[in-house]
Amino acid sequence: MAAMSTLHIPTPESATALLSRYFAEEGLSGESLLRAVDLIQQRTEVFLDDALAEVRETADFESACTAGCGYCCHTLVSVSPPEAFYVAQHLETAFEPEARETLKARVLAYAKRTKGMDGGQRYVLREACPFLRDEDWYCGLHTARPLVCRAMHSGSLPSCKKAFETRDATVPTNTMAVFFENTKAYMSAYVSALRPRGVAIYPVELSTALAVIWSEPDAMERWLGGEDLFDSARIPVKEVIKRV
Repeated sequence: MAAMSTLHIPTPESATALLSRYFAEEGLSGESLLRAVDLIQQRTEVFLDDALAEVRETADFESACTAGCGYCCHTLVSVSPPEAFYVAQHLETAFEPEARETLKARVLAYAKRTKGMDGGQRYVLREACPFLRDEDWYCGLHTARPLVCRAMHSGSLPSCKKAFETRDATVPTNTMAVFFENTKAYMSAYVSALRPRGVAIYPVELSTALAVIWSEPDAMERWLGGEDLFDSARIPVKEVIKRV
């Protein structure tokens, strides 16, 4: 008889209730928003550790992902605006000025070069995420990486390598749906908790969203005040559905 699962899987409803209660108690400000993202990132790491342990035992699934394996880092990165602001803050606090400006220029060039491309087109053209380091394929954003990146776990390195080498994103690579439940729950929660507070929120492409944040004065305050700043970075619904 299979052991009963003890994994607590977040749902959009439970994640929304948690985030809504947090903003009701803490208020909605740039500071409280960034702290909420940080807390969700921490909860995600605990959840994924537990999920990996469970599927290892119940489904004989072992993650093949290791540092320096960046095959899946050549596609569109879908984030929520709060995550984009979190990444922008991370760049300001975790990098020396010269390295930060070099990375910003790289992100802006990528956003311009890939404008209008969907995830499949970026994969075929091998357009690497601008945060993927050329020299070793390490993620330069690892500790602040978005939810969608944290959810990516492949059970077959040969499949990932084959897909990349043949530029065929349809090569089957086994993973577990449970890894993405947390991402879907909190992505939904950001929308459900913030829209009633007058915030224009929808999935955005990371690099283009960062370009908006860096080009618009007082971007955080204006966005929290209801201004729709991220239309140029908006990801079409069909692309969001395809990626989840």
